[in-house]
Amino acid sequence: MRILVFILSILFVFACNSKKEKVEKKDPVVEVRSRGDSILLTDSSWGWVRATDNIDSLKKIFGDSLVKDERICGAECMDSVDVTFVYPNSVKEFVVYWNDSAYHKSIAFIRSYTANSPYHTVEGIKLGTTLKEVLQLNGKPITFSGFGWDYGGGVGSLNGGKLERSNIKFNLDLPDNPGGDESVYGDTELNTDMPSVKKLLDKILVSEFFLSFAK
Repeated sequence: MRILVFILSILFVFACNSKKEKVEKKDPVVEVRSRGDSILLTDSSWGWVRATDNIDSLKKIFGDSLVKDERICGAECMDSVDVTFVYPNSVKEFVVYWNDSAYHKSIAFIRSYTANSPYHTVEGIKLGTTLKEVLQLNGKPITFSGFGWDYGGGVGSLNGGKLERSNIKFNLDLPDNPGGDESVYGDTELNTDMPSVKKLLDKILVSEFFLSFAK
């Protein structure tokens, strides 16, 4: 009887260890899915990506083939920047900029500018959302730079609106200007209260997303 109890005890220990090992070797796919919506942008996450992620965890989440390092032009192509593309050459592509470009251990910010990109905010803003819709959500005027140059469409201020508290920033573009008004182009400051801009609120679109992880 004692021998039987001893054997059962040993089997129980092995079963516990085996179960523990299974937990430790959790299926990576299950782990990724537990992160939530893969295309939702929040103040602290870009889909499955968090501020604590690095190049190794990105490869674990998305797979080596969907994570590609590349050197690109910096601002005005005055220098080059080492970045990481996730989902390269697809509508889901986004670009990771690093605080430490040599080691890829700390994310500075993430950027997306691909047409038909699926990423969206809780409020429903996505690439292609009109300035009119964004203005309604913000509740205050929006100030941005004129179009057609390196910093064209850059949002300068949300003027204390509801969206200003968010870490998610965006830029604008004017792909279609039916009136041909040249006053909205170039190195100039525009505002949604201006008559020339009001006429184009349905034509000016969100063209880029930025999510900063800076503290």
